[in-house]
Amino acid sequence: MTKAELLAAIDLDRADLEACLVLRDATLTAPGRDGAWSVKDHLSHIAAWERMIVAHLRDGTDHEIAGMDAATYARVSLDDLNARLHGLYAADTIGHVRREWVEAHAAIVAFIEAMPEDRLVDPYWDDEPSGRTVLQKISGDTFLHYREHAAWIGELLAQGTEAR
Repeated sequence: MTKAELLAAIDLDRADLEACLVLRDATLTAPGRDGAWSVKDHLSHIAAWERMIVAHLRDGTDHEIAGMDAATYARVSLDDLNARLHGLYAADTIGHVRREWVEAHAAIVAFIEAMPEDRLVDPYWDDEPSGRTVLQKISGDTFLHYREHAAWIGELLAQGTEAR
């Protein structure tokens, strides 16, 4: 995948998620069944991951986005990291989340646009045993991440419709 193809995939799948932002704030902040994440929580989660990618690739400060020191961040499980991010951003207002959603996305797109194309094939982590590339990590935490959360958001919105 080229940088242009990556950016096109990001734009396409981002549009699906952005469609939910036209909903009323009350709909976006309503929790899912049994206290599951709200749409707002999903959006802040995606924004945090976009910020972490840029921070990692820019200067290795992705741990700061998660509010952790580098050593703790290196050892944390994915589930614990996601729980940590949720805790950090759960109290944010929908207005703040909307702004962060837009700004984090603009930051990652600008970063990708400015990044040399050949950096996409570099390993994401210096010590990555599987050899996961920058392209694979960006894809996984942008357009593929959008698809994953779009499905959950769709289920969440359908549950809200059923309750009416």
